[in-house]
Formats: sequence, C-alpha cells, structure tokens
Amino acid sequence: MRLKRLAAVAAVASLLFMGATACTPSPIVVIPSATQSTGPALEVGTPAVPDGASPKEGELLANVYAAALNAAGLAATVKAEDPQDPTVLGQLAAGTVDVAPGYSSAMLLQLDPSTEASATGPVLDALKAALPTGTAMLDPAKAEDNDSLVVTAVTAEKYHLKTIADLAKVCGKLDFGGSAAFRAKGRGLSAVASDYDCVPKSYRELPSTKNELLLALLRDDIQVADIHSSSPAIDDNALVTLTDTKGIFRPETVVPVINADKVSKDVQAVLNKVTGALSGDELVNLNRIGSGSHFGSPAQVAHAWLVQKGLLKATS
Repeated sequence: MRLKRLAAVAAVASLLFMGATACTPSPIVVIPSATQSTGPALEVGTPAVPDGASPKEGELLANVYAAALNAAGLAATVKAEDPQDPTVLGQLAAGTVDVAPGYSSAMLLQLDPSTEASATGPVLDALKAALPTGTAMLDPAKAEDNDSLVVTAVTAEKYHLKTIADLAKVCGKLDFGGSAAFRAKGRGLSAVASDYDCVPKSYRELPSTKNELLLALLRDDIQVADIHSSSPAIDDNALVTLTDTKGIFRPETVVPVINADKVSKDVQAVLNKVTGALSGDELVNLNRIGSGSHFGSPAQVAHAWLVQKGLLKATS
C-alpha cells in the first residue's frame, strides 16, 4: 500500500515538472468546453476548512475548479479566503464571487443555525432549500471532510476497537487529543460523552499545523485523536478510524455553490465533471500531494491532480 502511495506521489511530481516546463496550456480531454460572454474572469472563492482539517484543502479545491474552468476555455481566478466570510456565501450573494466549493454542514448552519439535519442526504437537501434566491447548489461530491476518532493499530488491537461504542468500554483509561473547537462544539467531545457515555481520562488541545496531534498519537502520548477523514495521515500511518455508529459527527460534503445569474449551464457542466471525480480517496490524495512545498503552488498541484484523474492531458 505504501509503495503504491509513493508511486502515485512520484507520478504527480513528474506531472508538476512537466507542467512547469511546458510552453503551452494543457488541452482539454474530457472536461466539456464552455463559453462565456465577454467580461471579467469568473471568481472562484476559497472556503475555510472545517476546524482540524488539512489547512490547505480549501485553497486546493478552489484551484482545482479554477484550473478546470481555464482548461475549458474560460477565464477564472481564485479569490483568497476571507476570514469574515468562511463559507463564501456572503460573497456569492454580493456577487463578488461566482463559484465556491464549500462544506455542506458549515454552509447549512450559517443559513439555518437551528437545523436538525445531521446525515449526508438530509443536510444536502436542507442546504439546497435554504440557499437564497440567485444562489444554486451543483452536484455534491462523494468526498467528505468529517471529524473522526482514530487510534493506532496497536491500540485498536489491544482494546479490540472498531467503533466508538467499543471505545466507550475503555474510555476512562485513555487520553484523547484534538482541537479546542472539538472540545467546545456541540457535536464534538461533549457528544461523544452524551451519546456514547465515553468520557476520556484527559483531553489535550493540540494543533495540526505541524503534525503535533498526529505525533502525539504515534508517540502514545494520547491514544485517541480527532483527525479528519480527508487527512492522508490516517492511511499513511495505518491508523484505525472508529465507526461513528450513532452519527454524532456532522457530514461536511464537498459541494460547489454558484451565482446562478452569472454561471451558465455549460460552465456548470464543467464544474460537475470535476466534482464527479472527487471521491473521498481523491480528496485525501489531493491533500497528500499538496502537503509538501516541493510539489509546487496550489495551482500546480491542482493542474497535476486533474491530469492524474484524466480530466486534462499532460503537457510535454
């Protein structure tokens, strides 16, 4: 498995090198062509990632969609994340952004803080219904970026852990780790306690910016960590994700939202084509190849990912 991952990373690195040395843009392969009226470039907004997720993920997603639009013959640029508008919904409503890959529960909670929707389908349905006039939701991806409780293979074997319910039987013996937000939010540590009757021995607030949380888990300083499902650290370190049988963690499905007045049907087809390739494994892969500075800028990584998925032809 690890050899396959290394081979995939090496392949992407070679694609990045070719992209950096090419003289002409990549021709389109299976992304449909599209046209737009003369005017300013389409603006693709950058969403804030869910707390504890891979920090670059939102920027990488925005660049993937922008690169696909450019390859389809459109002009598109990426707008940097706005801390005052983490879901980008405000910018869409104001017309300063045209396309925004977003996270379903985060967007829904901004529009309807009292929502009771908590499963993938109902959240997407509620989001679609809650969007303001002039804003539309496109096809959702299969990819999600969710909270997940993970343990090392050694801990899983020692305590016979497969689900969070299994964890509850030994919870008081184990140290947990995660973000400050996971401790504070309603569907975080408190839900683990209330729904699973699982109260850890201790909880350490640890950031993920320099793999502090992961390293604490691997060193056995903590035995359980909240590491998001889209993190390559889970697969790369053979960690075990404990199944959330009661569905306490809200799903954060990746789904593009658009300014319906400015994004035509053929442009929507381009965006949906990209979304269709974005599975859970591919979101992990995108984060993996974008995690090292030696892989180039987010735009280069996005281009290489599109080539790797067969959506664009490699340059030479």
